[in-house]
Amino acid sequence: MTAGLVDPLLEIKELTVDFHTDDGDVHAVRSVDLSVAPGEVVAVVGESGSGKSVTAMSVLGLLPKPQAKLSGSIQWRGTELLDADESLLRMVRGDEIAMIFQDPLTALNPVHTVGTQISEMVRTHRDVSKKEARSRAIDMLKAVNIPQPERRVDMYPHEYSGGMRQRAMIAMALSCDPDLVIADEPTTALDVTVQAQVLDVLVDATQDQGAAVILITHDLGVVAGMADRVAVMYAGRIVEQGPALELFEEPSHPYTMGLLNSIPHLESDFTLPLIPIGGQPPSMLNPPSGCAFHPRCKYAKFESGCTELMPELELTGRGHPVACFRAAEIAAAGESAVL
Repeated sequence: MTAGLVDPLLEIKELTVDFHTDDGDVHAVRSVDLSVAPGEVVAVVGESGSGKSVTAMSVLGLLPKPQAKLSGSIQWRGTELLDADESLLRMVRGDEIAMIFQDPLTALNPVHTVGTQISEMVRTHRDVSKKEARSRAIDMLKAVNIPQPERRVDMYPHEYSGGMRQRAMIAMALSCDPDLVIADEPTTALDVTVQAQVLDVLVDATQDQGAAVILITHDLGVVAGMADRVAVMYAGRIVEQGPALELFEEPSHPYTMGLLNSIPHLESDFTLPLIPIGGQPPSMLNPPSGCAFHPRCKYAKFESGCTELMPELELTGRGHPVACFRAAEIAAAGESAVL
C-alpha cells in the first residue's frame, strides 16, 4: 500500500526526544517525521543507538518520566498521543496498537503460562469469559504456527524455544486484532533460519488481520521483500525514506549505501569481502556539528556544508527524500551501493 493515498493511521511530526542523565542530555531523537497508512509495512532501519526504538516507544508512552523530554506531535487517527493521559494510552496499547519486543524471555512473565498471558491481554480489552479468552489464545498460537497449541497453551515461557517464544509474542500482540503492530527487532536473538520463519509468520498473520506494521531493525537484509516503505535513521534523524524497492535499487544517502554494502548477497561472489562502514556512530551526548554522518562519510566536503550545516530531507533525482547535501551529485555520477 502506498502512504498518502489514504489518511494515515499514525502520523509523527517533528518528534524530538531528549534524556536527562548525570552526564548531560542525550539527544536520542531529533525532528522525526513518519507516517503509517492502513495495511502498510514500514521498516525503520539503522545501527544501534540511532533512535529507532525510542521513536517506537514514544508512540505508546513507554519512555521513563521525567527523564525523557518529548516534543512534537504523535497523532493516532487524529488523536494526539504525545500528551495523552495514561487512561487513553492504556486503551490504545494492546488493543489498537500492539508492540512486539525484541527479547520475549524478558517480555513474557516467567511465572505465568503463555496461554494465561495471552488470555489476560484479551480480557483486558474484550468483554469475554475466561473460557472464551483461552479459546482465543489457542487460536492465536495456532495462527502463528506453534504446533500442538492445545497443549502448549498451558506451558511456561522457558518451556518454549526462542523461535516459539517470539511467535508467542506475535500471537499475544495480534490477539485483540490491532490496527498497527510495532515489531522492535523481533528476530535479533534468533538464528538465520528461525529469523525467516518468524518474519514470515509476522507478515502472514498481520496481512490476515489487515494490520499495518512498523518493523524496527538494524539489518536492511531482513526487510527485503516484505516492507512497502523504508525509513533509514542515523543519529536520531531520518536520513532517507522511500519505497522499499526504489531505496534498495537506488539508495541516495551514503549511510544507506553503507548499510547495503555491509550485508551479504546470495548471488554475489563469496570471495569478495563485505564492505563495513568505517568509524563508529556518534555519541548523542555531544553529536557532531553539521551532518552527523560526515565523520564517517567518504563524500563529505566542507564546501558543501557537510561539516557545519544540518541537511534537511529533500526530494532528489532518484525520487525519494534524502538528507544529504551531495545526494544530487552522487545520483548524477551514478554512485550506488555495490550489490
